[in-house]
Amino acid sequence: MSYITTVDHYQYQITTQQQGNQTLATLDGVSEAIDWKRIAPLSADDRGKVQAGGRYSLLLQGKSYEILARHLPQLDEKGTRTYEIQLAGQYFMVAVEDERTHLLEGIARTNVHTSAATVRAPMPGLVVNTLVTPGDKVRAGETVVILEAMKMENDLSAPLAGIVKELKVQAGQTVDQGQALVIIESQADGEPENTILL
Repeated sequence: MSYITTVDHYQYQITTQQQGNQTLATLDGVSEAIDWKRIAPLSADDRGKVQAGGRYSLLLQGKSYEILARHLPQLDEKGTRTYEIQLAGQYFMVAVEDERTHLLEGIARTNVHTSAATVRAPMPGLVVNTLVTPGDKVRAGETVVILEAMKMENDLSAPLAGIVKELKVQAGQTVDQGQALVIIESQADGEPENTILL
């Protein structure tokens, strides 16, 4: 999978590829084998929902690093996700845009009058966590499901603000590419449903 990350106004291209128990990460043409694992989730917020992100262990060039990552729910106009990263006592804001964002521009069927959307799995994977239940109000860009694929966790977000109509999966469930995960309805009724891969 390919990502474009921005840290302190500098852009980096990162590609990840699974090789056995390790991941091969390529940063601007330089490849390194890494071992990346989530070791603990973040604590719940004031609404009792577990935030997307967690504490991670990274093994790189024989050295061990502990990283705390927290996903910030706001998306910019291009759908870029932002993470607050803590490493060795320092904080970084990292903006991440992945292949799905580019694909959405050509694949997603959007409509300014959309009143509902289905969040679907962009690839086969394992549902790590569901952060919503039917009846919950969600903001556009808020993470609703965390999906693990190729040992990487992907935060799948609500494409519009509204109310969760249906949660079709649960934590621990394996899903296929394109499988419906969450159906979200906006406050308006009577409009056709919109399908989005996130």
